[in-house]
Amino acid sequence: MGETNRLQHGINMNTQSIRKAKEKDIDLIHNILDMEPFKYNEEVPYDRSWIEQLVVNDRCLTLVYETDGEIKGFISGEKMVSGAIMIWFCAVKTEYQKSIIGIRLYNEFEKVCSETGVTAILAYGYKTSAGMLDRLNFYSNEMTYREFYKPLVDW
Repeated sequence: MGETNRLQHGINMNTQSIRKAKEKDIDLIHNILDMEPFKYNEEVPYDRSWIEQLVVNDRCLTLVYETDGEIKGFISGEKMVSGAIMIWFCAVKTEYQKSIIGIRLYNEFEKVCSETGVTAILAYGYKTSAGMLDRLNFYSNEMTYREFYKPLVDW
């Protein structure tokens, strides 16, 4: 099955799948961000139009984790001129955190990036995401708000 076909139909894991986000998912994805550490006040953070671009723009890659029709989490990144991709979000609904959904999303994201010629993945880690990025073998300089980098090709 080709890469595009595989992503459009989802990577099935029983009744769970990881698939490329669709336009109909934008509001569901946007509402996942209505939690810590993304929330700064009573409004849903981040303008919906930015989330929309992460889903519909060809230079962006957004994958969702779905179970029985419910999107439980997503990961989204934007390709850069350098050939790398910057992860903007990897978010899982609060009630499903600590259930390896984030790791599964990241692993599929990295696989798709490798298959499509992305040379490295950049990410910022804060609070719980820093621990996950450490476990995924990203490099960091140990600051509180940490920048991570993972080359996907040999230098």
